[in-house]
Amino acid sequence: SITKVFTGQVLAHLAAKGTVSLTQRVSKTAPDLKAAKPIRLIDLVTHSAGLPRELPRKVGPDNNPHVSITRPAFAAWLKKEPLLYAPGKGVLYSNFGFDLLAIAMSEAAGKPYPQLLRELVTGPLGLKDTTFKPTPGQMARMLQGHNFDGKALPDVPTGDIIVGSGGLHSTANDLLRWMRWHLDRNATTDADVRLLDHSIYLVRDGLNPVYGMDESGHMDAIGLGWVVMMPKGNRPLILQKAGGRQGIFTYIAFAPTRGVAVFVAINEFNFGAATAMAKVANELIATLAPR
Repeated sequence: SITKVFTGQVLAHLAAKGTVSLTQRVSKTAPDLKAAKPIRLIDLVTHSAGLPRELPRKVGPDNNPHVSITRPAFAAWLKKEPLLYAPGKGVLYSNFGFDLLAIAMSEAAGKPYPQLLRELVTGPLGLKDTTFKPTPGQMARMLQGHNFDGKALPDVPTGDIIVGSGGLHSTANDLLRWMRWHLDRNATTDADVRLLDHSIYLVRDGLNPVYGMDESGHMDAIGLGWVVMMPKGNRPLILQKAGGRQGIFTYIAFAPTRGVAVFVAINEFNFGAATAMAKVANELIATLAPR
């Protein structure tokens, strides 16, 4: 799910270029994905569109469980089902929403979403190991994930629709190189993009419901996919995002005004360990860059 903050960065690029606006409706570029109440791009990227976490569906076979996640299935659900709450009124973690966002941006730019990501983010920053489709050589270096019982889990395809919410493969080196871009706050190159990407768009106060956002630290606000933790005690402002898939838990966090970033991953499906590693990472940032 660290994929989501890459998706947020693509949105920042497109907004800075004027290709889209943050308040643009999804139906402007994807009329088939029109809901009963208008959903804006900013609603999707802040998990505030009123969508469920996943598209309700029949799960596919073990070797291809996401086969039933399709654009027509998205369109059918939006046409038939009411939103869980009015967009902007609450926050509910939603993979569904981020995959809709990728479709809307792809239509606005006239390019497949993976191409957009490559042209705007991974290519310019030299992230050669960050991809939706790893090569055999990259697959040979894949961190092996394990289930609750310790058994190895296979890597399963996420398909062509799950690109906004997940599916990216990467390396620690690539992610830390990406963090250098985020921490280069005085650079003139991409200054507008960085400003949009690091801004706060929804503050928790007054939102109802708020669900699925506190596993790696209390969410005080939401950015373009980033979970924002306001300064507290010695801890500075932190932007963070956790992820998990096929027996791997990941966490990335940075203090944009302090020049400190942390990435950590474990290869066991252990929720207690995942929560603990995020706590340690947040405390490490506070230790390295106290207020």
